[in-house]
Amino acid sequence: MNSPEELFTNPQLDIRHLPDADRLDMIVLEPAYKTVRYISAGIIGLLLTLVAWLIMYLKSANWPFGIYVASFVTLISIWIIIYNGISYHFMGYAMREKDISFKSGWLWRSMTTIPFNRVQHCDIKQGLIDRQFGLSRLTIYTAGGQSTDLMIPGLLPETAERLKTYILRSTELAIDED
Repeated sequence: MNSPEELFTNPQLDIRHLPDADRLDMIVLEPAYKTVRYISAGIIGLLLTLVAWLIMYLKSANWPFGIYVASFVTLISIWIIIYNGISYHFMGYAMREKDISFKSGWLWRSMTTIPFNRVQHCDIKQGLIDRQFGLSRLTIYTAGGQSTDLMIPGLLPETAERLKTYILRSTELAIDED
C-alpha cells in the first residue's frame, strides 16, 4: 500500500524562478479601435452632459448648485473621453502554446490569462460602431464562468476568426491530453 506522501506531492516553488508575465510580447490592437473608443466614450460623455445640463436648466430655480453639478459632470465626461483614448495604448493580447492573455488599463491595470483547457466556447461579435470600422471582438468563455471571461476588442474579423479557430483546436487537444 502507498503512503500518503507517495499518493500526493505538492512541492513549494521558488517564485524567483517563475517566468515574468509582463515580458510577454503583446500584440497591439488595430489602430481603428482607438477611434472606436473615442466615439463610444464621446457618445456616453455627450449624453451624460446633456442630461446634466437639461436637469440644471429645468430645475435651476429649485437647485442652486445645479450649475456646479452640471459643470462637474461635463468635466467627468471629458475625462472619460481622454481616458479611453490614452488607455488604448495599454491594451494588447498574446497567444502562447497553451493559453491566451489580454492586458488593459492605464491607471487600473489588469492582465487576464486563460489556459485553453478551461475554454468552453468562443464567439465573435461586432457592435454598430465596430462594424463601421471593420472591427470585431473575440469573446472567450471558460468552464464555470457566469459571464464573459475574456473579451479581446479591436480585432480585424479575419484575425478574430483565426484566433477563435486556433483556440478551439487547442482546447480540443488540451482535453484529449487530459
